[in-house]
Amino acid sequence: MADMSDIHRCIFCLELRPGSEEHVFPLAIGGTLTTDRVCVDCNSTLGSRVDSVLCDDLPIRSRRAQLGLAGNSGKLPATHDILLGIASLAGNPDRKVHTTFNEASGQLEIRTIPHETDIVLPDGTKACQVIIDERDRGQIPKIIQRVLKRHDLPPLSNEQMEVEQKKYTEETLITEERPQVVKTFVYSFAFLRHAIIKIAYELACLWLGDDYLDDPTAAELRAAIRADDPASTDGLPGYVGPAEDCNVFAQWLPNADHHLAYSQVTHDGIGIAVRIFDVYAAVVWVSKDASRYAHINQRDVLRFLVIDAVTGEKHETSWEQEVIRIAQLMDEYQRYPPFPDPLS
Repeated sequence: MADMSDIHRCIFCLELRPGSEEHVFPLAIGGTLTTDRVCVDCNSTLGSRVDSVLCDDLPIRSRRAQLGLAGNSGKLPATHDILLGIASLAGNPDRKVHTTFNEASGQLEIRTIPHETDIVLPDGTKACQVIIDERDRGQIPKIIQRVLKRHDLPPLSNEQMEVEQKKYTEETLITEERPQVVKTFVYSFAFLRHAIIKIAYELACLWLGDDYLDDPTAAELRAAIRADDPASTDGLPGYVGPAEDCNVFAQWLPNADHHLAYSQVTHDGIGIAVRIFDVYAAVVWVSKDASRYAHINQRDVLRFLVIDAVTGEKHETSWEQEVIRIAQLMDEYQRYPPFPDPLS
């Protein structure tokens, strides 16, 4: 039986259930701030459908590879991962190749996938030409038999196969120096907005306390994050997109190692700004009625957070303290931003 002290109102399903460790910024991107107010079921569902999209996003994967952030799996993403798999030769899209990474040499290797073409010989005879990788020379018998079977033709005898194999000479080799390949990517932003808005929502739960779960805006955010519709967050007010286009972080230098977040009261509402590395940023309205939290000390409502994804160092203060720090830097250097990050 679960210890009753471990039973909490889950911030997503609102059911009274045992909590589990939830990383507000996913562990795979170096998040060290946690909450125990998410039940196991919600943690698992949102982790696989929402958080994983952010952690496996192409720019984020590249940054994780650069910073050495493996995450839960323990496997470090590699910058070359996106280049692996099936591709086409440039200028000849029908010719498929398979790209792999040679751990020993540290180089990408390209291997031709057997390619069939119907041709007409000089004497007018129709034939099937098969182009293979030179490294697959020993597989010629299997390839020939497979082609015959595909065309509903009887297999060759051992004697016939020896004759066919002798046709393979050095003169049939086609050498391509530095072949160029074309790789097609299917890139989807589905649930990426969910993942970033989820971070802002969880910060609001931490900074505003249990009362926040009954805020109408919290209910709106919660429903959008939990929905399995990729478009469920599209109508939410705020900004989610490239960090360079989000000017609410203009006072802090972009930092490839850091995550930033802070809360502000604006137009009688409360907004939380989030920056993930120097890649993505968001401004999310977490409440439309700041007066609901008038009883809470403003130092607890207005917060500032920075996390070093590499070292795990976390610095959380009131927004007032961060403003004082910035003012002191302005006075010291007698100039305006940019300023270094708090952990620098």
